[in-house]
Amino acid sequence: MMLPKSVQYIKYNCTDHDERFVYFCNNHERPCCIECMKDTLHRGLCNVVNVKTAVKDIKQSPSFVDLQTTLSDLLTNIASIIEHIGANLQELTKQKITCADDIRLTRETINSYLDQLEKDLSNEMEKTFTTKELELQNMLADLELRKTKVNEMQANVNIINDAATNFQTLMSIPEYIKSAHYEETALQSLIENESFNWNSISVIPTSIQAIKDNLTSFGTMRIKRKASNLSITVQKSRQAQLKATDFASKRIETMEFKEVFQSQIQDNIGRHEILDCGILPNGGLLFSDRNNNCLYKFDINSTSVKIDLPFFPARFAIVDQNSIAVTSNNKLHIVELDTHNILKTFHFGKESLFGSVIIYDNNYIIEDLVGYQIIDSDGKFIQQIRIKFDEMTYRAPVCYDKKIYFVDNKSSKLFCYDFNGNKIWEFQNEKLMSPFGLTSNTSNILFVCGYRSTNVCALSADGRTFNEIIGPKSALKCATAVHYCVKRKELLVVTKHGNFFVFSHK
Repeated sequence: MMLPKSVQYIKYNCTDHDERFVYFCNNHERPCCIECMKDTLHRGLCNVVNVKTAVKDIKQSPSFVDLQTTLSDLLTNIASIIEHIGANLQELTKQKITCADDIRLTRETINSYLDQLEKDLSNEMEKTFTTKELELQNMLADLELRKTKVNEMQANVNIINDAATNFQTLMSIPEYIKSAHYEETALQSLIENESFNWNSISVIPTSIQAIKDNLTSFGTMRIKRKASNLSITVQKSRQAQLKATDFASKRIETMEFKEVFQSQIQDNIGRHEILDCGILPNGGLLFSDRNNNCLYKFDINSTSVKIDLPFFPARFAIVDQNSIAVTSNNKLHIVELDTHNILKTFHFGKESLFGSVIIYDNNYIIEDLVGYQIIDSDGKFIQQIRIKFDEMTYRAPVCYDKKIYFVDNKSSKLFCYDFNGNKIWEFQNEKLMSPFGLTSNTSNILFVCGYRSTNVCALSADGRTFNEIIGPKSALKCATAVHYCVKRKELLVVTKHGNFFVFSHK
């Protein structure tokens, strides 16, 4: 059994003074020789013991035993996570097969529908042809009768010309003239009535481009993330060291953002009232304008598209790459961004008045007059988080670890409640005035924009660590919404009047 190289290289003599180690400083966790003890580093309140005392029963010491336990726990935890991810991978493989079957079924359904359309059009063609064919055949039969009649009259007139006396000819001419005139008049009438117009049939095919424009795919792929039930084994003595809020505090104190882009929503339709913003999975930007009944979508090349809506959009949550859930009065609409179609609308009672909306654990959490209500993806009510609000306003929420965080711009405060409606903490700082928009890193850091303080601040999920990370900046006056994209490490901020900024996390 060979010792690790790092252990083999451990010296028993001091490399600075070439003296044998005699003492061990617990404060600095390093051995000391006689000369080292003369250094001011180890004087004063340092806990220094004899090196023999320090090494005695070291392999049975709490720190060594704790190290062994930690490594054992780590292996157990990693094995558990590997098993969890492996099971997830197996489930994904099964879901892939199901998705492939769904795609094939969609194709078969479309093929069946196209076959039926082809059959219907072929039947219509046969019916059209038969109708016109019968009309022409009847017309030909009628003309053949007329032809026979005229031929007979012509033959009789020729015989009269050759064999009849002049008196017989005189007496017979009027009758034949009358009959000939009748046939001539009838024929002219048929011509004037367009009975002899040329008939043709053809197919006017449906525009293939129109089909392509409206049928852009068989469907869309959706990824759902569900909170895992994993729990790692950690000794109580180490739990405090692993608290996320401690790590978050250090990150917040040193956090820096750099402005990488700024622009303004351009439109001549009237004054904007931008209430929400979001960064789409592909990096595109999305904004809701309540005053002008529309959304504005910007791609990564800054090309914008205006999406008109038949309602006043308030705030929205991004469902996937191509759809969002957006609130309006007492309704929640699911809007498809590519086609601008409203896929679903969930109606609620007249007493409801919706503000902000987020997606948490695959459910919608919507602000209403009495707090926040949770509904599933089919609009079925799950739970009401009752919070006493003084009046209706847009209290942007964030959920993390079964807690709901929200801002109140009237009181310039942030609040944290559990899902039973119990207040855990409230926060206020003079640097943050009229907080209006709230987002998070989906973990333990909240980002909030100040409507009047013209800034963006970060706050830890325990409400203890606060830092102003952007601003004050006059261009951020009337900031109404903020959204953090974890994947891109970008922060999007928009003002009520349509000025928007993208900041990158350094």
